[in-house]
Amino acid sequence: MIVTDFRHLNHFISPAATELSEAWQRSLSRLGDYTGMVVRALNLRPQAATLYRQTERHLLVRLTLPTEHVILRVAPEDDLAAHVAFLRGMALEGVPGARIIHRDLSKTFVPFAYTVESFIAGQTAAELADDHLLHSIARQAGRALRRLHRQRMPGAGRPTISGRWPRLSWQHVLKAIGQRLASPPAPQLVFSAEEVQALQTALADPRLDCPTPVLIHGNLGPQAVRCTVGGQHVHLEALEEPGWFISGDGLFDLAFGLRAHLPAAWCEGLYEGYCSAGALSQAESERLQMLRLLTCAWSACDRYVRGLPHEADAEAARRMLAELVVVGSSTP
Repeated sequence: MIVTDFRHLNHFISPAATELSEAWQRSLSRLGDYTGMVVRALNLRPQAATLYRQTERHLLVRLTLPTEHVILRVAPEDDLAAHVAFLRGMALEGVPGARIIHRDLSKTFVPFAYTVESFIAGQTAAELADDHLLHSIARQAGRALRRLHRQRMPGAGRPTISGRWPRLSWQHVLKAIGQRLASPPAPQLVFSAEEVQALQTALADPRLDCPTPVLIHGNLGPQAVRCTVGGQHVHLEALEEPGWFISGDGLFDLAFGLRAHLPAAWCEGLYEGYCSAGALSQAESERLQMLRLLTCAWSACDRYVRGLPHEADAEAARRMLAELVVVGSSTP
């Protein structure tokens, strides 16, 4: 039976829901109406339509077609330019991910950018309870990440909706990432004034320069890796849900994936997989350590604001900060 009425997807939004922007309220309250408009415009014939998932930036509606599932990705505020560029880049490098079937970023037909993508089955690595499986999928993710980082990009950061890349340095993008994850007063609440100043000094270190930006995920962790499990084996199905910025230093992805609050099995597997194609040089190892310092510190602030346990990341940042000071003080 073909579904023609999608009103079950509309969500009642309480007038007291002031934490939601007007764009999010509109998209949620009329999600079914807008889904119906897209379905009719593309001449799709879904047999079912369900709200599959809600991420920080997107709404995902799963449409069940006669032969397959597809995902309608609704972006109430994101222009989806970076998301589309990331999926295309993954496809060029042979990294598993969703395939774009249709896209409309113009916001002329409906008041948001949207894509229709292939459906990726399975579960996220964050749902794996077995350390052996988590280590295995992390190794696969590390190898895929290394392939991803072979693709050079026109600039650092993210493209505009027209596909152009602003002329931004990686240092500028790194500071923007820090602002997104650890905007004041979070750093002052987690770290001492001296530690905050030391982190600012580390952020300005010239060793963090990246003259040749590459495609990056920007938000790597077990939650961004989709996999399927069969017995004692696990298979990587896709890297998904990239961050706001998708171009820069590839080692940022590795550093972000090694944050202290993540399981040890994941961190060990990710590092092993990433380095399986070749060990890091001394300069890369130093840069990775500095990026780990920053990502742990920013993660501690982000998790503190969200009410999540932040102590592991904060302590790791303090330890690396002390090591950085010792190294600097011993330099003639």
